[in-house]
Amino acid sequence: MIYLDNAATTRLDEGCLDIIKEYGLNNFYNPSALYRKAMESGNAIKTARNIIAKSLGAKADEIIFTASGSEGDNIALLCSLRAKSGKIVVGSSEHSAVYNTALELKVRGYDVVFAPCDKFGKTDLEKLAEILDENVLLVSIMHVCNETGALNDLSTISKLIKNKSPKAIFHSDGVQAYGKIAVNVKTLGVDLYTVSGHKVHAPKGIGALYCRSGIFLKTFVFGGGQENGIRSATENVSSIMAFADIVERSFFNIKSNYSKVEELRNYLADKLLSTFDNLKINTDIKNSSPYVYSFAFNSARGEVLVHCLEDKGIIVGTGSACSAKRSTKRIPQALGISDDYSQGMIRISFCESNTKSEIDAFISALSESLAELIKYQNKSVGKDDCILTRLKLR
Repeated sequence: MIYLDNAATTRLDEGCLDIIKEYGLNNFYNPSALYRKAMESGNAIKTARNIIAKSLGAKADEIIFTASGSEGDNIALLCSLRAKSGKIVVGSSEHSAVYNTALELKVRGYDVVFAPCDKFGKTDLEKLAEILDENVLLVSIMHVCNETGALNDLSTISKLIKNKSPKAIFHSDGVQAYGKIAVNVKTLGVDLYTVSGHKVHAPKGIGALYCRSGIFLKTFVFGGGQENGIRSATENVSSIMAFADIVERSFFNIKSNYSKVEELRNYLADKLLSTFDNLKINTDIKNSSPYVYSFAFNSARGEVLVHCLEDKGIIVGTGSACSAKRSTKRIPQALGISDDYSQGMIRISFCESNTKSEIDAFISALSESLAELIKYQNKSVGKDDCILTRLKLR
């Protein structure tokens, strides 16, 4: 199988298995207990917190472990607001974890405004500047767009916010950036920053939220007071330790991995443009992370192509896996994609182990799949034909 949907999730690093076994079978103790073995687990978590903090250019007490990137986004938006009313600014191409939380804030009475993006998913700074004012309480703009790979200049956005909305808290969803590009939260100027483990070969069910010293967060989960009282729950020690191990072992390769993936992404882009005519490119390779590349056809549905490619042993995506179970036009509309292409979006997302030979195999399989679909479209069949129904052809 060729796997090209790493923005959805990554394959677990085999090195994590020994750690999960160690803290699941041997050192399985509750870190909050008072006996020695439990305290050793607590100390292990402190070590892990230091590792995650160092990878972000933060302090250990600024790191909150979460169950996912989505939970981190929810905590950032729902728990950082002190006032019960005011203006919230959110990017229009945000991940559903931020977008839908913003809609919940709107229900609660906040004035939620969605900042427009360009056709590649990058936040439009001029239009953002027009939206910002002294009434803004919170701004959430993602670092790397999970749909297109668009890279937002958080440092510039932070300065803009401080100039026009000095009281605003600045949050960024960094899930698609962390472990792929160098991140220093102090340099970026963010107050809150979300990361996730399963996007970087750590287990699912573990993430972290950076919360700058001085930013107050209300309690999200009530209980025993873990994670500074913000998110009470017995710590997921095995996943925390596996996450930290991945960061410590592999993050020093960020620059070399970036160069490798950038070459691979450019190879894919050239192959696509030289092979297909009816193609719309949704990624600006000059201003994006090389780990995500999006394009669309007007001759076939992305969902259908995903299944056709899967039958040929190749896994790709159509966009955010978190929204895969329900159709949405939000992202195509935010990007200004016409109806002809909006249903034909494909997202390729890499990890450092992908190869050019896999790209060649993908291009070949994609060509075959499109030819097969055109054949079925041109074939005169009844509306009850099982193939036509399964493929959902237009």
